[in-house]
Amino acid sequence: MTADREVAPVSETSSTTASRAGTDGRKNALAVGGVGVAAVVAAVALPPAAVTNGPELCPFARMTGLPCPACGLTRSWVALAHGDLGASFTFNAFGPLFLIAAIIVTVCAVVEVLTGRPILRRVRLAVANPVGLAVLVAWFGYGIVRAIDAAAGWGVFPSII
Repeated sequence: MTADREVAPVSETSSTTASRAGTDGRKNALAVGGVGVAAVVAAVALPPAAVTNGPELCPFARMTGLPCPACGLTRSWVALAHGDLGASFTFNAFGPLFLIAAIIVTVCAVVEVLTGRPILRRVRLAVANPVGLAVLVAWFGYGIVRAIDAAAGWGVFPSII
């Protein structure tokens, strides 16, 4: 008689799902925090001379000879980390803004790893709003105009590649 009874599958409880989401969130925060710490430490540790005429890492620039929107960000971050705000803006006009954003996101990720509070989700929601999207559109527009300037040889923007 008991052999004919089927056992219903055990469903996950909300606490199990929440626990898994918390673990995944911490893993994501650890990855974001690790990359952020590495980037900021590199900006501080690298001497400006090492990146001013350093290797060209951008695949787009290597293939086309034109700068992409991100070209110059490493140099911009290094210049800013060493106190040269003017050079930072010269290498990439969005460099200082993105370095500050990277530092904020890194701190939030580290706090999330240490406390388990889902802070990065709030940061993502704060960035994915009309102002954040407008900044991204402006950044891409800046990159397109800078590439056109480089292709046409107008010299409006300094050459970074």
